[in-house]
Amino acid sequence: MKKSIKVGFVLFLVVFTLIGCTEKKDKTSTKQTSVTAQKTESSAADKKLKKEVAKMLKELKTVTASITEKDKENLTANAKTMHKHWLDFENSVRSAYPLEYTNVEKYETPIYYGSQYAEPDYTTLSENAKNLKSALNTLEDAKKTKAKTSKVLNEAVAGYQEYVQEQAVELVTANKKFTDAVRAGDVTEAKAQYSKSRVYYERIEPVAESFGDLDPEIDARINDVDSEADWTGYHVIERALWQNNTTDGMATYADKLDEDIQELADLTKKLKMKPKDMVAGAMELLNEAATTKITGEEEAYSHTDLVDLVANVEGSKVVYQAIIPALNQNDSELGDKLDTQFNKMEEILAKYQSGDSYVSYEQLTKDQIREISTELSTLSELMAKTGEIFN
Repeated sequence: MKKSIKVGFVLFLVVFTLIGCTEKKDKTSTKQTSVTAQKTESSAADKKLKKEVAKMLKELKTVTASITEKDKENLTANAKTMHKHWLDFENSVRSAYPLEYTNVEKYETPIYYGSQYAEPDYTTLSENAKNLKSALNTLEDAKKTKAKTSKVLNEAVAGYQEYVQEQAVELVTANKKFTDAVRAGDVTEAKAQYSKSRVYYERIEPVAESFGDLDPEIDARINDVDSEADWTGYHVIERALWQNNTTDGMATYADKLDEDIQELADLTKKLKMKPKDMVAGAMELLNEAATTKITGEEEAYSHTDLVDLVANVEGSKVVYQAIIPALNQNDSELGDKLDTQFNKMEEILAKYQSGDSYVSYEQLTKDQIREISTELSTLSELMAKTGEIFN
């Protein structure tokens, strides 16, 4: 009897062990099947994405040919086709290859909007096309990587600081063309160079504001100072050019502006920012654009306010692009909303392009001003939500 029980117990252990091994094997097999399926799906999606990149490179080739031939009609049409294609698959790029996405966006967008000018800047378009080809080639060969949010954000800050420094260098050069015209007494040329210089400043204005009194020295409006005797910077010269149609007495202000702009450029080289500061600056810039700049008070004499607003959006978009990897990891839905809103904002502002600039603020209707302000406010609110990533 005892022997029978012992044999039965042994048989039970054998059967139980076999069942356990089978279940474990089944679970392992299921897990391996799931992983294999995910890899297959990812590989298929990646191949599809790379196929789209190859197609875009062909589209870029036609755009580049139009630029070389200075064929305005074909340039506009080809750039529009390429832009529409990019919008169709950019989200998949942004999700899988955020850093490469930023580089493509950096050059594709200016090509699209630049192609719509009555007289395109073919030199700038050619340079952007060359850089876009390089960015697309990099994307075509890119491999997916995963990094911790902290590392990604550090890279984002470093990239933004580099952008600020580049814009500051461009600002020094553009401002010198403006002030040289002022010193030469050339009112027409000074007016032409005024907005071109302002673009670089408006893109990095939040950074300039972080350097104490430097921003008011450069960008104060007459209502910002207690005494007109203390008023310096762009807007003093703006008033002389547009209200009085003269450069008389402006040479001293031009010299001072050169000094302040150079100091700003020097300070950006020592710039040390944190992710939260970067986003806060962009949010503040958009909020100011939506509430005060949209009233026309920024460029009270030249009425070139739309140039400033476009530059504000461009500068804020660079911040958004810098934090895309962090958004992908923490709040991809917010990233999608921001991408959609930036595209919408760019399309709205593009309606007011005139030649190589934008229409005068005085030509806008109340409804048009309200539309721009509303969309800018929405963009500012979305940017504010990205601050949660850094808490």
